[in-house]
Amino acid sequence: MRNSGIAMARPSSMAAPQSKSNTAAMRPKSIVFLGTAHDNGGSSILATNLAEVMRAEGHHVEEWYLFDSDGHHPAGTRIFVKQQRARSPLTLISLFARVVIALWRHKPDAVYGLQSLANLITGIGGRLAGIRNRIPTYHSAIVHQNAALMKVDRVAGNLGFYTRVITCAETVAETFVPNGPAYAKRLTVVVNGQKKPSTFARDEARRELGLSPNDIFVGQIGRFDYQKNQSLTLDLIKDLPGIKLALLGAGPDEAAVKAAIAAGHLENRVQILKAIDHVRIGLFYAAVDAIVFPSRFEGLSLAAIEALHAGVPLVCSDIPSFREMFRDSSLLSETLLAPLNDRVRWLTQIRAVLSDTATRSRVVSELARLSPSYSFDSMAKKYLAVIDQ
Repeated sequence: MRNSGIAMARPSSMAAPQSKSNTAAMRPKSIVFLGTAHDNGGSSILATNLAEVMRAEGHHVEEWYLFDSDGHHPAGTRIFVKQQRARSPLTLISLFARVVIALWRHKPDAVYGLQSLANLITGIGGRLAGIRNRIPTYHSAIVHQNAALMKVDRVAGNLGFYTRVITCAETVAETFVPNGPAYAKRLTVVVNGQKKPSTFARDEARRELGLSPNDIFVGQIGRFDYQKNQSLTLDLIKDLPGIKLALLGAGPDEAAVKAAIAAGHLENRVQILKAIDHVRIGLFYAAVDAIVFPSRFEGLSLAAIEALHAGVPLVCSDIPSFREMFRDSSLLSETLLAPLNDRVRWLTQIRAVLSDTATRSRVVSELARLSPSYSFDSMAKKYLAVIDQ
């Protein structure tokens, strides 16, 4: 089984938070989560959920975002610029100054950055404002971050602007180790956890989502873009007769996805679902028979963890993050991972979890065994544990 502590079989250069007395751990903290935009992506959803748990434990937690977005903003969210992301130098300089002043006035015990630009402001701006704990978080490998911002990030980390650097997975942390020993010693792996989705009866879920009650459905959840690779799923469904596809998401490639559906004459077999409030995301997992995650890259997918918690078989691309997710189970690694360029393997894996009763039963049982390794409450405690180390 996976070690539930933060310091798990990571490169030796990565640091782990030290234990603290119960008294120190229980002292209420003032915490700010600072993001670039609350776009309903994984990092912002994660911050909202962490804030909720931390408040329940007596801490004062606020969510701040640099820019506005079309995403749902939790009550009390502070937004500095009431427009979507801007690149104007004057806007960015003014924004930086406003955040530094806000941090100086608020004086939180800790600031957690959520996305690349916000991470830099967390470190540099937080230090100027006298914030003791300045903790950026990274949810994907360095190669998938903004290259220009990563150059500044490397300098900031080596000069001590960050007190810790959290990554969501060991495979993500490994990509930051080459930033140098001063940076690497601040790396702390806090493996992503996720809340278990609410449970719903399958008939109720399909009725609410407008899916036919008796068909077999494969689902895919995620932003419509290059990373999530809906094009592979649409190609696969052509060779899965009798099976329908439910796509939940939106994003820049939505028009291309719809065009591919029309070009493949799949209008009667593919259904794009309307957005679901995340507190009711369990409707999606209850409604589908299996889920595919053909991502070209990931940090450690929160949606995949939700599917794991829900006990829904999930066939995933054979990339480092999913290999890490299933590495404590040879059964899941062999049954649920498929190389992106191996179309036959994808079709075989999907058919197996849908129609082979014995395989499906073993997979569901193994998902239940692995589920506690991705506990959300455990992750929240580890986020708190890096403060004042």
